[in-house]
Amino acid sequence: MSQEPGRITKFIQSTFGFRKTTLTALVIVSYIATILLNLYFDKVSLTPPEPAPRILSTAWLDLQTISTHFHPYTSHANDDVHDYLLERISTICTRKSYMEVDDDYDKVKFMVNQQDVFDPESLANRIIYFESGNIVVKIEGKSPALPGVLVSSHYDSVPTAYGATDDGMGVASMLGILEHYSSDEADQPERTIIFNFNNDEEFGLLGAEAFMRHKWAKLVKYFVNLEGTGAGGKAILFRSTDVGVLSYYSAASRPFANSLFQEGFQSGLIRSQTDYKVYAENGFRGVDIAFYKPRSLYHTLRDSITGTSLGSLWHMEVNALNLIDALANENTQISDDTSQAVFFDILGKFFFYCSVNTLYILDIFIVSIVPIVTIVCVLIVARRGTWYVEFGRGWLRYPISLIASYALTTFVSKYLYLNDPILLSNDYISPLLALTSLNLLCNYLILNFLAWLRPIHDQKLVCLLELNMILWIGAIWMTMKEKQEQNVAGYTITIVHLLVSVSSVFGLIGLIVKRRAPRYRRTMKPRIYGSNEEEQPHSDNENNSPAETIPDSNDSESQPLLPAENSSNNNNSTIVIIEHESEETYKQKLKHAALQSFSYDWSIQFLILVPLSVFVIYTNGELVLQALNQTVQESSYFGKVTMQILVGVAVGLGIPVTPFIHKLNFALVLFFTAVLLVCSTVSYFESPYSYTNPLKLRFLQTIDEASKVPLVNLFGRAGYIEPMLRDLPSLKDSGSAISCTINNELGTERCQYEGPRPYLLDGTSADNEFSHYLNIQVVNNSNNGDVVDNFSPVEVDFLINVQDNRNCILRFNSSNYDSLKSPHSEKMVSPVKMVTLYVDGYESVPLSSVPSGYSTDEAGNHRFKTMKGIDEIQLHKLNWTQPYYHVGLQWLRTAFDDDEDIDKSKLLGVSVSCYWGEYDEEVRVDDHKVRKVRALDELIQYSPRHVVYSNLERGLVEINAHVIL
Repeated sequence: MSQEPGRITKFIQSTFGFRKTTLTALVIVSYIATILLNLYFDKVSLTPPEPAPRILSTAWLDLQTISTHFHPYTSHANDDVHDYLLERISTICTRKSYMEVDDDYDKVKFMVNQQDVFDPESLANRIIYFESGNIVVKIEGKSPALPGVLVSSHYDSVPTAYGATDDGMGVASMLGILEHYSSDEADQPERTIIFNFNNDEEFGLLGAEAFMRHKWAKLVKYFVNLEGTGAGGKAILFRSTDVGVLSYYSAASRPFANSLFQEGFQSGLIRSQTDYKVYAENGFRGVDIAFYKPRSLYHTLRDSITGTSLGSLWHMEVNALNLIDALANENTQISDDTSQAVFFDILGKFFFYCSVNTLYILDIFIVSIVPIVTIVCVLIVARRGTWYVEFGRGWLRYPISLIASYALTTFVSKYLYLNDPILLSNDYISPLLALTSLNLLCNYLILNFLAWLRPIHDQKLVCLLELNMILWIGAIWMTMKEKQEQNVAGYTITIVHLLVSVSSVFGLIGLIVKRRAPRYRRTMKPRIYGSNEEEQPHSDNENNSPAETIPDSNDSESQPLLPAENSSNNNNSTIVIIEHESEETYKQKLKHAALQSFSYDWSIQFLILVPLSVFVIYTNGELVLQALNQTVQESSYFGKVTMQILVGVAVGLGIPVTPFIHKLNFALVLFFTAVLLVCSTVSYFESPYSYTNPLKLRFLQTIDEASKVPLVNLFGRAGYIEPMLRDLPSLKDSGSAISCTINNELGTERCQYEGPRPYLLDGTSADNEFSHYLNIQVVNNSNNGDVVDNFSPVEVDFLINVQDNRNCILRFNSSNYDSLKSPHSEKMVSPVKMVTLYVDGYESVPLSSVPSGYSTDEAGNHRFKTMKGIDEIQLHKLNWTQPYYHVGLQWLRTAFDDDEDIDKSKLLGVSVSCYWGEYDEEVRVDDHKVRKVRALDELIQYSPRHVVYSNLERGLVEINAHVIL
């Protein structure tokens, strides 16, 4: 007879046995600990030291000064920031003899053929003329022969933001680092350090392009770019050219980095760019560090001092200083390993990195060894007969559960998306909790029901082995991408697959070391060794047979299911041979005993798999959602992609628990049900925007020189703009119509209405006539009816008369060519082959005598020639008082139909768009102060609190003129 277990045994069974209460407690602890750890260490990372170091307090004051006004390249305030920086930097550089400053202002001027850096699919051939306002600093190294380190950030903002985070934080951090190296405590670095405080990053990365033409650029091989694509928070290292340079980030005291972001750029999901692109394409090796959230405040009024913190500034400054110090004081050769890097931090305390090739080798090893070890263990278990499961029974339940739960989760997510396409912009936590709970509940209901209906021995091990196989297939797929595409985001699959493999193999090992039950034997009379009594067979139904001794359900799994078989090793002991009715009955009783046993190995399997897997999936999932959730405002494409990622995170958070889920306590199941109901309700009825997470619209006021109608253009997601506009006072008074054009493919719309006109110049009302702002004056034009040689280039030069301006764009069109369409058509080739920007008078130069590419003549005129055709010309100048651009073009009529006479099809249309970007400025018109961009003032004043505005183009006001040549 089995004995009642003692108190200690009961305690061990209730505490460590595979019981609902114990499992539920560990599940709760795993999820809560993951969330609390991330929240706590996020807060710790953003806590500045007390008292604040001098380099932090001075940097904060610099940031406050820089972000006093909007200061885009197209504003006078941009010059004020330049002058402030030049004075500060010059003062700092006087403290050390090996520090030197050089100001590019009005000295570095050039043309460059640049692809659209923000649209990699664009085919437009763009020529850009740029005048640099960079301030460059050199700290001479003790070993100047060693390749130097570049530190870069840009001091211009967009026209609609103060630029505190983008990129005032980077500039202030560089000033703080410069202060550090100028202090008495800092020694001269081993390597030369170059600081590039560059201008006009926002509309073409042009400050970085200018640096590549600076005399100190040849001293540099490594770089650290500091950027801001959010508003506050932590600065993340999100891109690296290679693992060799990245390794020095290990010196960061508050590391925050993840190669998931780099994969976003490499895959084309993220299309915005930073100066990192220019430096990397020119052969430099380095890293990109930037603020990344919240995106809805990026490039808006709320990118200001109030939107950031001292802790955020310190996070960027100290990590950048640690990294730069490590690079600059490396007196030996920096690793030449230029392979792509896989990297991530752990709670802002530890930094892990390896090359993608190393991860590839590791994955090859894992996907090779795991199936071998698993199969060997399964065969041993099968041979020993310690796992009472039939290979044709119970093996479909887990795949069915995963497929059904994923399908249901995806279906509900699509319903939420259709109900509100930009829901995630305001709140991604509620949908994430709802979908995670739904996924867990679906898996619980299916697996628990099947475990009740047709129980199998150690269902969790069956699920673990099948999950192992699924992840093994995923790991093979990711390993191929690592080899073929240098994918740096697959480490999450590697980690989770490895944990599942270890957990499942541990379960198999537990079955291997478990004592097996005796083989079935026909009933025998019990006897004592040493007696002379012969064994006598008995019938199966003999009444005086001894009682069967099937183990009690409370026995430990480490005990044998039945007493040991007769063995010659058991000397002087009595061996009892158990009577059984049949072999089938015997096996059924063994299975029953196995199902009732307490499986103590489950806790180790759980601890191996669940806590770390949940931590990795949650940490990476939330990081990606924080970066992407507000991109849903940009297009339906991002809305769908972000929702798919959210579904993936929700499913991923539940996956580690699913092998154990059939044993969950019903109270936790009710809790998940409550979370599902509450969060689904919130997600369904919640507004898609709020003051904290506002709706962002893009603004531009356009005026055509011919029509002279000041049209306000607003761009955003379809369906959200017109209802807000109907409450504007100017529209109510004028009764002007609102015209909206919807792009169904992207889910966006552009709305126009006639708004209050802008005033751009000090002076009289006549000075502010639209025709005075911009007009085109043709000086010379060789295209006339007397020309019979259609193969000779047409020469033309004209003045773009424009007041108080820094930026214009030229585009071209004819009856069969349009530069606005050419970016997406390989067949459209521009007839314009050369552009000249005259500095000192007009001079006719034969097209054939000018070398291809960029050149200047003795008079300083700038030329760019390309027979591929020029689709667009951008002009950026610093001189506010210069009232015109003098432009020359040479174009070929043979680009058109040569069979026709010279008519309109032989003419070239030139469209000129000029931009003004000063929002927070006033002008005096007829002795009255007037705001420059009154239409934007009205929108900001009368829009709901949950609406913010950014610029649609490089300015706030665009004036267009057209001429036919």
